[in-house]
Order: sequence, then C-alpha cells, then structure tokens
Amino acid sequence: MRFHRAKPRFLCGQPSRRHHAGMSDCLPPTVLKLAEGLCDDEIHIWALPYDRAAGRLPVRRLLAGYLDSVVDDVVLTDAPHGRPELGGTHGGRLRFNWSHSGDRALVAIARSVQPGIDLEHRARRGARDVLALAQRFFAPQEVQALAALPAEERSSAFLQLWTVKEAVLKAQGRGLAYGLHRVVVDLWESGPVLVRFDDEPTTPWHVQALSLDPAWVAAVAWCGPSMHVRWCGEPH
Repeated sequence: MRFHRAKPRFLCGQPSRRHHAGMSDCLPPTVLKLAEGLCDDEIHIWALPYDRAAGRLPVRRLLAGYLDSVVDDVVLTDAPHGRPELGGTHGGRLRFNWSHSGDRALVAIARSVQPGIDLEHRARRGARDVLALAQRFFAPQEVQALAALPAEERSSAFLQLWTVKEAVLKAQGRGLAYGLHRVVVDLWESGPVLVRFDDEPTTPWHVQALSLDPAWVAAVAWCGPSMHVRWCGEPH
C-alpha cells in the first residue's frame, strides 16, 4: 500500500451537477420542506455549532424539521454500541449519525441507508506523534504508508484515515473499541478506498472524504447502493 497525494476535494460540488458517490450543491430548504427534499438516494450533510451543555438538542431540532414534528416529540435512543437512533413514534423513519469536534458538529441524514460520519479538527492532533498513534491504532500497511510520506504530509493523511475508519465503524454500529485496525483504507487521488473491513465484503461499502475548510477533516461512510451526498449548510 502507498498513498497517492490527493488533490483538494470539496464538500460542495458545482451547482446543478449531481453524481453518485459524489457531492452536489443543496440549497438550504425551509424547515417545513426538509423531509420533502430528502430523496431515498440521498444523504444530507449539515453543519451545526456544538456546545457540550446543549447535548443532542441541536440534532433533535434538525430531525424535528425532517419529521415535521416538534422537538419534544423527537426521542433519541442508543443502540447497543452507543450510536444514537430515532425512537418512540418516529423510530425507523430516518437514519442519521453525527460527530463533533471542538465547537463544530456534522450531521448526516438519510432514509434508505445508515450513514456514519466523523469530524476532526487538525489542531487537536496536529502536535502529536501521528506515527506513534498509527502504530497503536492502525493496520501495519497503513503505518508503513504513513512513514513513507514526507513529514509535513503525515498529519493530514493520518486524520483522513482516522475519519474514514471511524465513519465506517459508526455506520456499521460499532465504536472505536471494535478496533480501527480492522478497517484498512488506502488514500488515492480520487479519494479514500476501503481495502479491508475485517471479514466483511467491501463491495457494498462507500467512503467519501468531506472537505470543509483547511482546519477540519471529515468523512462519511455507508453500506448499500450509491447515494448522492448533498451539502445542506447550516439550518436557519
């Protein structure tokens, strides 16, 4: 395995262009039109401010818009490994996942697939020895690939690997305790590629890097058919 230096990839594609397993612009719909705007072959990505004191309330507010409901009626439960899911009367109507780092959060919402999403701020790991972290958490071939990179490129590649791996585990419904080394990823110019996922077939899996701005690294993953991943900005 070796990493191919990636060209910048942007979360929002060119306006009016749509393509499977890619990104396209999504004009922020009104709250009442959110559910209508989510097609079965789409994953919507939203950015939210994160405040620990608010907990999951911002996510519940966003989901309430999709469900045409009031936030008090949006009940979240935890799956066996901690992934939040819709419960109560809305159970099963939407599938979502969220991740937060620093003061920002990302939310992925879909109807027909279970998305997993991860977000990392570069500053939170930038000063750490990424090779030592990779040796602790990653597969041997990924450690070798990181070591072969110029030192100034390792941190970015490490975070891209980390976010893709965690997004896959969250989509599957497991947390980090399952083992990041079980998810093996290669970085190509066209984007990350899932090389191995324990003993599961990789063909049904899709992974995609999400570019926000230079300070953030993020990825989304899902298992199932190709989807349109649409950036929807911040709710109003």
